[in-house]
Amino acid sequence: MRYCAQPGCSTLVPKGRCATHARHADQARGTAQQRGYTSRWATYAAAFRQQHPFCGERADGTRDTVHSRCAKDGLDTPAECVDHTIPLRQGGSMWDETNLMSACLACNTWKAATIEKNYVPTNV
Repeated sequence: MRYCAQPGCSTLVPKGRCATHARHADQARGTAQQRGYTSRWATYAAAFRQQHPFCGERADGTRDTVHSRCAKDGLDTPAECVDHTIPLRQGGSMWDETNLMSACLACNTWKAATIEKNYVPTNV
């Protein structure tokens, strides 16, 4: 068991967020379709993960030790998703391979809760 991924929450969970924070996070982010993730993306991401099967692998064959704790620790953890290193809501490109990294769910969640959480838009 570990603490909920929501900073400041002391609820113990097997992984991710507690039920309350998971529900709030899901409602705030919109549907996958609203965020641009379609069946075309699912097919593309599956092909990317097949070519880059480990957490932290980039399209150019390097390991991203900034956005992946697995890569930083030298672990070959199987990737479960494809992460946009610069999130779409922060101006990252959906389809540019230089903006993609294979990730395990733990690293993807960690990145969202730490690196992405501290993002401040410059045009506000």
